[in-house]
Amino acid sequence: MKMNRLLFFLTLIFLIPAQGIDAQADMATGTPESNFSIYKNKLKKSEEGLADEKKSSSAKFWISRAELMMDIFNLHRQFLQPGTQQIHVNLIYPNPDDKKTWQDDEGNQFEELIYDKLKIKLKNGVVENFEELEVLYDNPLHEALRSLEMAQKIDTIGKLSKKIKEDYTKLTLHFERLGIEEYYLPDFAASHKSFSSIGIINEKPVMEGIVDTTLLFYAGMAAYRAEMNNEAIEYFEKAAKYNYPEPELYIYLKIKYLEVGDTASGIRALERGFKLFPSNQMVLRELINYYLLSGMAEEAMEYLKLAQEEDPKNLSYISAEGSLYDKMGDQEKALTTYQKCIDMDTTFFDAYYNIGVIYYNRAYQMYKDAESIRIARDYGVAVDAADVVLAKSLPYMEKAHQIDPKERQTIETLKTLYYRMQMNDKYEEMKAKLEALPPPTEAGGVK
Repeated sequence: MKMNRLLFFLTLIFLIPAQGIDAQADMATGTPESNFSIYKNKLKKSEEGLADEKKSSSAKFWISRAELMMDIFNLHRQFLQPGTQQIHVNLIYPNPDDKKTWQDDEGNQFEELIYDKLKIKLKNGVVENFEELEVLYDNPLHEALRSLEMAQKIDTIGKLSKKIKEDYTKLTLHFERLGIEEYYLPDFAASHKSFSSIGIINEKPVMEGIVDTTLLFYAGMAAYRAEMNNEAIEYFEKAAKYNYPEPELYIYLKIKYLEVGDTASGIRALERGFKLFPSNQMVLRELINYYLLSGMAEEAMEYLKLAQEEDPKNLSYISAEGSLYDKMGDQEKALTTYQKCIDMDTTFFDAYYNIGVIYYNRAYQMYKDAESIRIARDYGVAVDAADVVLAKSLPYMEKAHQIDPKERQTIETLKTLYYRMQMNDKYEEMKAKLEALPPPTEAGGVK
Protein backbone atom coordinates (compact mmCIF):
# COMPACT_ATOMS: atom_id res chain seq x y z
CA MET A 1 0.00 0.00 0.00
CA LYS A 2 2.66 4.51 -2.37
CA MET A 3 2.26 6.35 1.00
CA ASN A 4 -0.35 3.64 1.25
CA ARG A 5 -3.70 5.32 0.71
CA LEU A 6 -5.08 3.53 3.73
CA LEU A 7 -2.31 4.86 5.94
CA PHE A 8 -2.77 8.35 4.49
CA PHE A 9 -6.43 8.37 5.47
CA LEU A 10 -5.67 6.82 8.84
CA THR A 11 -3.21 9.62 9.55
CA LEU A 12 -5.83 12.23 8.74
CA ILE A 13 -8.40 10.54 10.93
CA PHE A 14 -5.91 10.21 13.74
CA LEU A 15 -5.16 13.93 13.77
CA ILE A 16 -8.61 15.41 13.13
CA PRO A 17 -11.46 13.55 14.88
CA ALA A 18 -9.82 13.61 18.29
CA GLN A 19 -10.70 17.33 18.40
CA GLY A 20 -14.31 16.42 17.74
CA ILE A 21 -14.21 13.95 20.60
CA ASP A 22 -12.90 16.60 22.98
CA ALA A 23 -15.61 19.03 21.91
CA GLN A 24 -18.45 16.57 22.48
CA ALA A 25 -17.41 14.49 25.48
CA ASP A 26 -18.55 15.39 28.99
CA MET A 27 -15.19 15.26 30.71
CA ALA A 28 -13.94 16.34 34.08
CA THR A 29 -11.93 19.54 33.89
CA GLY A 30 -9.20 18.65 36.38
CA THR A 31 -5.76 17.15 35.91
CA PRO A 32 -5.35 13.54 34.77
CA GLU A 33 -4.49 12.61 38.36
CA SER A 34 -7.61 14.22 39.84
CA ASN A 35 -9.77 12.84 37.03
CA PHE A 36 -8.40 9.37 37.74
CA SER A 37 -9.62 9.61 41.35
CA ILE A 38 -13.00 10.98 40.26
CA TYR A 39 -13.53 8.20 37.72
CA LYS A 40 -12.33 5.56 40.17
CA ASN A 41 -14.98 6.61 42.68
CA LYS A 42 -17.67 6.77 40.01
CA LEU A 43 -16.65 3.33 38.76
CA LYS A 44 -16.96 1.87 42.26
CA LYS A 45 -20.51 3.23 42.55
CA SER A 46 -21.38 2.00 39.06
CA GLU A 47 -20.09 -1.49 39.87
CA GLU A 48 -22.20 -1.50 43.05
CA GLY A 49 -25.17 -0.39 40.97
CA LEU A 50 -24.91 -3.52 38.83
CA ALA A 51 -25.97 -5.53 41.85
CA ASP A 52 -28.79 -3.10 42.71
CA GLU A 53 -31.95 -4.31 41.00
CA LYS A 54 -33.58 -0.89 41.08
CA LYS A 55 -30.61 0.92 39.58
CA SER A 56 -29.77 -1.74 37.01
CA SER A 57 -33.34 -1.66 35.72
CA SER A 58 -33.02 2.05 34.91
CA ALA A 59 -32.03 3.16 31.41
CA LYS A 60 -30.45 6.28 32.90
CA PHE A 61 -28.12 4.13 35.01
CA TRP A 62 -26.83 2.37 31.89
CA ILE A 63 -26.43 5.66 30.02
CA SER A 64 -24.44 7.04 32.95
CA ARG A 65 -22.28 3.90 32.98
CA ALA A 66 -21.66 4.17 29.23
CA GLU A 67 -20.58 7.80 29.58
CA LEU A 68 -18.29 6.91 32.48
CA MET A 69 -16.64 4.22 30.35
CA MET A 70 -16.05 6.75 27.57
CA ASP A 71 -14.53 9.15 30.09
CA ILE A 72 -12.25 6.40 31.36
CA PHE A 73 -11.16 5.65 27.80
CA ASN A 74 -10.47 9.34 27.23
CA LEU A 75 -8.74 9.95 30.56
CA HIS A 76 -5.33 10.54 28.97
CA ARG A 77 -6.32 10.70 25.31
CA GLN A 78 -7.88 14.15 25.80
CA PHE A 79 -4.36 15.41 26.53
CA LEU A 80 -2.15 13.01 24.55
CA GLN A 81 -2.37 12.61 20.80
CA PRO A 82 0.32 11.59 18.32
CA GLY A 83 2.05 14.84 17.41
CA THR A 84 1.39 16.67 20.69
CA GLN A 85 4.38 18.88 21.47
CA GLN A 86 6.50 18.05 24.51
CA ILE A 87 5.96 21.51 25.96
CA HIS A 88 2.24 20.70 26.32
CA VAL A 89 3.02 17.30 27.80
CA ASN A 90 5.23 18.91 30.43
CA LEU A 91 2.43 21.27 31.45
CA ILE A 92 -0.11 18.49 31.97
CA TYR A 93 2.28 15.79 33.18
CA PRO A 94 5.06 17.53 35.14
CA ASN A 95 7.75 15.79 37.16
CA PRO A 96 7.99 12.23 35.82
CA ASP A 97 9.26 9.59 38.23
CA ASP A 98 11.81 8.41 35.69
CA LYS A 99 13.07 9.37 32.27
CA LYS A 100 14.87 7.41 29.54
CA THR A 101 16.44 8.79 26.36
CA TRP A 102 18.00 7.14 23.32
CA GLN A 103 18.69 7.62 19.63
CA ASP A 104 18.07 5.19 16.79
CA ASP A 105 20.29 4.48 13.78
CA GLU A 106 18.49 7.12 11.72
CA GLY A 107 19.22 9.88 14.21
CA ASN A 108 15.72 10.10 15.72
CA GLN A 109 15.70 11.24 19.34
CA PHE A 110 13.45 9.29 21.72
CA GLU A 111 12.39 10.07 25.26
CA GLU A 112 10.26 7.98 27.59
CA LEU A 113 8.57 9.71 30.53
CA ILE A 114 7.53 7.31 33.28
CA TYR A 115 4.91 8.12 35.92
CA ASP A 116 3.21 5.89 38.48
CA LYS A 117 0.15 5.36 36.28
CA LEU A 118 1.43 6.23 32.82
CA LYS A 119 4.34 5.92 30.38
CA ILE A 120 4.68 8.45 27.54
CA LYS A 121 6.96 7.93 24.55
CA LEU A 122 8.13 10.94 22.54
CA LYS A 123 9.95 10.97 19.22
CA ASN A 124 11.84 14.10 18.18
CA GLY A 125 9.98 16.16 20.77
CA VAL A 126 6.41 15.05 20.01
CA VAL A 127 4.18 12.31 21.40
CA GLU A 128 4.41 9.01 19.55
CA ASN A 129 2.28 6.91 21.93
CA PHE A 130 1.54 6.24 25.57
CA GLU A 131 0.76 3.29 27.80
CA GLU A 132 -1.46 3.22 30.88
CA LEU A 133 0.35 1.41 33.70
CA GLU A 134 -2.71 1.45 35.95
CA VAL A 135 -5.92 0.67 34.12
CA LEU A 136 -9.26 1.61 35.63
CA TYR A 137 -11.27 -0.75 33.42
CA ASP A 138 -10.28 -3.20 30.69
CA ASN A 139 -11.91 -2.56 27.32
CA PRO A 140 -14.08 0.36 28.50
CA LEU A 141 -15.49 1.11 25.04
CA HIS A 142 -16.93 -2.38 24.64
CA GLU A 143 -18.54 -2.01 28.06
CA ALA A 144 -19.88 1.39 26.97
CA LEU A 145 -21.45 -0.28 23.93
CA ARG A 146 -23.00 -3.00 26.06
CA SER A 147 -24.32 -0.37 28.49
CA LEU A 148 -25.99 1.68 25.74
CA GLU A 149 -27.55 -1.49 24.35
CA MET A 150 -28.93 -2.22 27.83
CA ALA A 151 -30.29 1.33 28.09
CA GLN A 152 -31.96 0.97 24.71
CA LYS A 153 -33.44 -2.37 25.70
CA ILE A 154 -34.97 -0.90 28.88
CA ASP A 155 -36.17 2.30 27.17
CA THR A 156 -38.95 0.52 25.30
CA ILE A 157 -40.98 3.68 24.58
CA GLY A 158 -37.98 5.56 23.21
CA LYS A 159 -38.08 8.37 25.76
CA LEU A 160 -34.29 8.53 25.86
CA SER A 161 -33.64 7.77 22.17
CA LYS A 162 -32.15 11.21 21.47
CA LYS A 163 -29.69 10.89 24.33
CA ILE A 164 -28.81 7.32 23.44
CA LYS A 165 -28.17 8.33 19.82
CA GLU A 166 -25.89 11.17 20.96
CA ASP A 167 -23.88 8.76 23.09
CA TYR A 168 -23.70 6.18 20.31
CA THR A 169 -22.29 8.91 18.06
CA LYS A 170 -19.63 9.83 20.65
CA LEU A 171 -18.83 6.15 21.06
CA THR A 172 -18.19 5.69 17.33
CA LEU A 173 -15.60 8.48 17.47
CA HIS A 174 -13.84 6.79 20.37
CA PHE A 175 -13.90 3.40 18.62
CA GLU A 176 -12.48 5.11 15.56
CA ARG A 177 -9.50 6.42 17.50
CA LEU A 178 -9.00 3.10 19.28
CA GLY A 179 -9.08 1.20 15.99
CA ILE A 180 -6.40 3.47 14.56
CA GLU A 181 -4.21 3.13 17.66
CA GLU A 182 -4.49 -0.65 17.49
CA TYR A 183 -3.73 -0.65 13.75
CA TYR A 184 -0.45 1.14 14.35
CA LEU A 185 0.64 -1.02 17.33
CA PRO A 186 0.05 -3.23 15.33
CA ASP A 187 -2.80 -5.35 16.68
CA PHE A 188 -4.86 -5.88 13.56
CA ALA A 189 -7.38 -8.30 15.10
CA ALA A 190 -8.20 -5.81 17.87
CA SER A 191 -8.32 -2.99 15.32
CA HIS A 192 -10.84 -4.94 13.27
CA LYS A 193 -12.99 -5.46 16.35
CA SER A 194 -12.97 -1.73 17.09
CA PHE A 195 -13.79 -0.67 13.53
CA SER A 196 -16.47 -3.34 13.19
CA SER A 197 -18.06 -2.10 16.42
CA ILE A 198 -18.71 1.19 14.63
CA GLY A 199 -20.56 -0.72 11.93
CA ILE A 200 -22.61 -2.51 14.58
CA ILE A 201 -23.56 0.83 16.14
CA ASN A 202 -24.45 2.47 12.83
CA GLU A 203 -26.73 -0.43 11.91
CA LYS A 204 -28.93 0.21 14.95
CA PRO A 205 -32.34 1.72 14.05
CA VAL A 206 -31.81 4.64 16.42
CA MET A 207 -28.90 5.77 14.21
CA GLU A 208 -31.32 6.21 11.29
CA GLY A 209 -29.31 4.49 8.59
CA ILE A 210 -25.88 6.08 9.05
CA VAL A 211 -23.27 4.42 6.84
CA ASP A 212 -19.56 5.25 7.03
CA THR A 213 -18.01 3.43 4.11
CA THR A 214 -14.49 4.54 5.03
CA LEU A 215 -14.69 2.81 8.40
CA LEU A 216 -16.23 -0.30 6.82
CA PHE A 217 -13.18 -0.36 4.56
CA TYR A 218 -10.84 0.07 7.53
CA ALA A 219 -12.56 -2.80 9.34
CA GLY A 220 -11.92 -4.91 6.26
CA MET A 221 -8.33 -3.70 5.97
CA ALA A 222 -7.56 -4.53 9.60
CA ALA A 223 -9.04 -8.01 9.11
CA TYR A 224 -7.01 -8.34 5.89
CA ARG A 225 -3.79 -7.60 7.77
CA ALA A 226 -4.83 -9.97 10.58
CA GLU A 227 -5.38 -12.73 8.00
CA MET A 228 -9.01 -12.96 9.10
CA ASN A 229 -10.14 -13.85 5.59
CA ASN A 230 -13.88 -14.24 6.06
CA GLU A 231 -14.13 -11.05 8.12
CA ALA A 232 -12.09 -9.13 5.55
CA ILE A 233 -14.41 -10.33 2.77
CA GLU A 234 -17.49 -9.42 4.81
CA TYR A 235 -16.42 -5.82 5.42
CA PHE A 236 -14.91 -5.23 1.99
CA GLU A 237 -18.20 -6.40 0.50
CA LYS A 238 -20.12 -4.04 2.80
CA ALA A 239 -17.92 -1.15 1.68
CA ALA A 240 -18.40 -2.18 -1.96
CA LYS A 241 -22.17 -2.36 -1.47
CA TYR A 242 -22.15 1.33 -0.58
CA ASN A 243 -19.80 2.22 -3.45
CA TYR A 244 -16.66 2.99 -1.46
CA PRO A 245 -14.49 4.88 -4.00
CA GLU A 246 -11.30 2.83 -3.70
CA PRO A 247 -10.28 0.65 -6.67
CA GLU A 248 -7.80 -1.33 -4.58
CA LEU A 249 -10.74 -2.63 -2.52
CA TYR A 250 -11.53 -5.04 -5.35
CA ILE A 251 -7.94 -6.27 -5.50
CA TYR A 252 -8.01 -7.00 -1.76
CA LEU A 253 -11.34 -8.79 -2.22
CA LYS A 254 -9.90 -10.93 -5.01
CA ILE A 255 -6.90 -11.88 -2.87
CA LYS A 256 -9.06 -12.91 0.08
CA TYR A 257 -11.54 -14.85 -2.05
CA LEU A 258 -8.66 -16.79 -3.57
CA GLU A 259 -7.23 -17.49 -0.12
CA VAL A 260 -10.52 -19.08 0.98
CA GLY A 261 -10.65 -21.10 -2.25
CA ASP A 262 -13.45 -19.15 -3.97
CA THR A 263 -11.79 -18.41 -7.29
CA ALA A 264 -15.04 -17.54 -9.07
CA SER A 265 -15.92 -14.81 -6.56
CA GLY A 266 -12.35 -13.53 -6.72
CA ILE A 267 -12.42 -12.94 -10.47
CA ARG A 268 -15.95 -11.50 -10.24
CA ALA A 269 -14.65 -9.01 -7.67
CA LEU A 270 -11.95 -7.87 -10.09
CA GLU A 271 -14.45 -7.57 -12.93
CA ARG A 272 -16.74 -5.50 -10.69
CA GLY A 273 -13.82 -3.24 -9.88
CA PHE A 274 -12.96 -2.88 -13.56
CA LYS A 275 -16.53 -1.88 -14.46
CA LEU A 276 -16.50 0.79 -11.76
CA PHE A 277 -12.94 1.99 -12.44
CA PRO A 278 -12.18 1.11 -16.09
CA SER A 279 -9.18 3.44 -16.25
CA ASN A 280 -7.52 2.14 -13.08
CA GLN A 281 -4.32 0.42 -14.10
CA MET A 282 -3.92 -1.61 -10.89
CA VAL A 283 -7.27 -3.37 -11.29
CA LEU A 284 -6.61 -3.90 -14.98
CA ARG A 285 -3.18 -5.41 -14.32
CA GLU A 286 -4.69 -7.77 -11.74
CA LEU A 287 -7.23 -8.97 -14.32
CA ILE A 288 -4.55 -9.47 -16.95
CA ASN A 289 -2.27 -11.34 -14.55
CA TYR A 290 -5.11 -13.54 -13.36
CA TYR A 291 -5.99 -14.60 -16.89
CA LEU A 292 -2.33 -14.96 -17.84
CA LEU A 293 -1.62 -17.27 -14.90
CA SER A 294 -4.85 -19.17 -15.52
CA GLY A 295 -3.89 -19.90 -19.13
CA MET A 296 -6.95 -18.03 -20.45
CA ALA A 297 -5.15 -16.27 -23.29
CA GLU A 298 -8.14 -14.81 -25.12
CA GLU A 299 -9.59 -13.21 -21.98
CA ALA A 300 -6.16 -11.85 -21.03
CA MET A 301 -5.72 -10.40 -24.53
CA GLU A 302 -9.09 -8.64 -24.29
CA TYR A 303 -8.09 -6.78 -21.13
CA LEU A 304 -4.53 -6.29 -22.36
CA LYS A 305 -5.76 -4.35 -25.38
CA LEU A 306 -7.78 -2.11 -23.08
CA ALA A 307 -4.71 -1.53 -20.94
CA GLN A 308 -2.63 -0.62 -23.98
CA GLU A 309 -5.20 1.98 -25.02
CA GLU A 310 -4.52 3.77 -21.74
CA ASP A 311 -0.74 3.18 -21.75
CA PRO A 312 0.48 2.26 -25.28
CA LYS A 313 4.19 2.56 -24.41
CA ASN A 314 4.10 0.22 -21.42
CA LEU A 315 6.66 -2.44 -22.31
CA SER A 316 5.20 -4.91 -19.82
CA TYR A 317 1.90 -4.80 -21.69
CA ILE A 318 3.59 -5.26 -25.08
CA SER A 319 5.70 -8.10 -23.73
CA ALA A 320 2.61 -9.74 -22.22
CA GLU A 321 0.94 -9.50 -25.63
CA GLY A 322 3.89 -11.35 -27.14
CA SER A 323 3.58 -14.03 -24.45
CA LEU A 324 -0.11 -14.44 -25.26
CA TYR A 325 0.59 -14.84 -28.97
CA ASP A 326 3.10 -17.53 -28.03
CA LYS A 327 0.54 -19.32 -25.85
CA MET A 328 -2.01 -19.11 -28.67
CA GLY A 329 0.47 -20.79 -31.05
CA ASP A 330 1.34 -17.76 -33.19
CA GLN A 331 5.08 -17.61 -32.66
CA GLU A 332 5.74 -15.27 -35.59
CA LYS A 333 3.46 -12.62 -34.05
CA ALA A 334 5.12 -13.25 -30.72
CA LEU A 335 8.59 -12.70 -32.22
CA THR A 336 7.43 -9.51 -33.96
CA THR A 337 5.91 -8.21 -30.73
CA TYR A 338 9.02 -8.94 -28.68
CA GLN A 339 11.16 -7.25 -31.32
CA LYS A 340 8.93 -4.19 -30.96
CA CYS A 341 9.90 -4.11 -27.28
CA ILE A 342 13.61 -4.26 -28.19
CA ASP A 343 13.16 -1.45 -30.72
CA MET A 344 11.63 0.67 -27.96
CA ASP A 345 14.20 -0.27 -25.31
CA THR A 346 17.39 -2.14 -26.13
CA THR A 347 17.86 -3.06 -22.46
CA PHE A 348 14.46 -4.73 -21.98
CA PHE A 349 15.39 -8.12 -20.58
CA ASP A 350 12.06 -9.93 -21.06
CA ALA A 351 12.01 -9.46 -24.83
CA TYR A 352 15.50 -10.89 -25.38
CA TYR A 353 14.86 -13.77 -23.03
CA ASN A 354 11.48 -14.66 -24.55
CA ILE A 355 12.78 -14.58 -28.12
CA GLY A 356 15.59 -16.86 -27.02
CA VAL A 357 13.06 -19.21 -25.43
CA ILE A 358 10.96 -19.37 -28.60
CA TYR A 359 13.95 -20.40 -30.71
CA TYR A 360 15.18 -22.78 -28.01
CA ASN A 361 11.78 -24.52 -27.72
CA ARG A 362 11.39 -24.64 -31.49
CA ALA A 363 14.79 -26.34 -31.82
CA TYR A 364 13.96 -28.76 -29.02
CA GLN A 365 10.82 -29.87 -30.85
CA MET A 366 12.81 -30.27 -34.08
CA TYR A 367 15.34 -32.52 -32.28
CA LYS A 368 12.50 -34.53 -30.83
CA ASP A 369 10.86 -34.94 -34.27
CA ALA A 370 14.21 -36.00 -35.76
CA GLU A 371 14.37 -38.94 -33.36
CA SER A 372 11.64 -40.71 -35.31
CA ILE A 373 13.52 -40.48 -38.62
CA ARG A 374 15.07 -43.83 -39.58
CA ILE A 375 17.06 -42.80 -42.67
CA ALA A 376 20.49 -41.61 -41.58
CA ARG A 377 20.88 -38.91 -44.22
CA ASP A 378 17.42 -37.44 -43.53
CA TYR A 379 18.10 -37.64 -39.81
CA GLY A 380 21.33 -35.66 -40.27
CA VAL A 381 19.55 -33.01 -42.33
CA ALA A 382 16.86 -32.65 -39.63
CA VAL A 383 19.41 -32.32 -36.83
CA ASP A 384 21.41 -29.77 -38.81
CA ALA A 385 18.24 -27.73 -39.29
CA ALA A 386 17.54 -27.90 -35.56
CA ASP A 387 21.11 -26.78 -34.84
CA VAL A 388 20.56 -23.68 -37.00
CA VAL A 389 17.41 -22.75 -35.05
CA LEU A 390 19.09 -23.44 -31.72
CA ALA A 391 21.95 -21.12 -32.69
CA LYS A 392 19.39 -18.32 -33.21
CA SER A 393 18.54 -18.56 -29.53
CA LEU A 394 22.11 -17.96 -28.37
CA PRO A 395 22.60 -14.20 -29.06
CA TYR A 396 19.29 -13.33 -27.43
CA MET A 397 20.08 -15.37 -24.33
CA GLU A 398 23.56 -13.87 -24.15
CA LYS A 399 22.09 -10.35 -24.36
CA ALA A 400 19.55 -11.21 -21.67
CA HIS A 401 22.40 -12.46 -19.47
CA GLN A 402 24.34 -9.29 -20.11
CA ILE A 403 21.35 -7.21 -18.95
CA ASP A 404 20.70 -9.34 -15.86
CA PRO A 405 23.81 -11.40 -15.01
CA LYS A 406 22.20 -13.10 -11.99
CA GLU A 407 18.95 -14.32 -13.58
CA ARG A 408 18.90 -18.07 -12.96
CA GLN A 409 16.82 -19.32 -15.90
CA THR A 410 18.99 -17.43 -18.37
CA ILE A 411 22.16 -19.00 -16.96
CA GLU A 412 20.61 -22.46 -16.99
CA THR A 413 19.53 -22.03 -20.61
CA LEU A 414 22.93 -20.73 -21.66
CA LYS A 415 24.58 -23.66 -19.90
CA THR A 416 22.49 -26.07 -22.00
CA LEU A 417 23.11 -24.10 -25.20
CA TYR A 418 26.87 -24.05 -24.69
CA TYR A 419 26.86 -27.77 -23.93
CA ARG A 420 24.86 -28.57 -27.04
CA MET A 421 27.03 -26.34 -29.19
CA GLN A 422 30.24 -27.79 -27.66
CA MET A 423 31.40 -24.42 -26.33
CA ASN A 424 33.11 -26.03 -23.36
CA ASP A 425 34.75 -22.98 -21.77
CA LYS A 426 31.46 -21.09 -21.83
CA TYR A 427 29.67 -24.15 -20.46
CA GLU A 428 32.04 -24.34 -17.48
CA GLU A 429 31.63 -20.59 -16.89
CA MET A 430 27.81 -20.90 -16.72
CA LYS A 431 28.07 -23.98 -14.52
CA ALA A 432 30.20 -22.05 -12.01
CA LYS A 433 27.85 -19.06 -12.07
CA LEU A 434 24.87 -21.32 -11.46
CA GLU A 435 26.49 -22.96 -8.46
CA ALA A 436 27.23 -19.52 -6.95
CA LEU A 437 23.63 -18.32 -7.14
CA PRO A 438 21.30 -18.20 -4.11
CA PRO A 439 18.15 -20.39 -4.13
CA PRO A 440 15.61 -19.50 -6.87
CA THR A 441 12.66 -17.13 -6.32
CA GLU A 442 9.38 -16.80 -8.19
CA ALA A 443 8.35 -13.78 -10.27
CA GLY A 444 5.94 -12.94 -13.04
CA GLY A 445 3.02 -10.86 -14.23
CA VAL A 446 2.68 -7.46 -15.89
CA LYS A 447 3.75 -4.28 -14.13
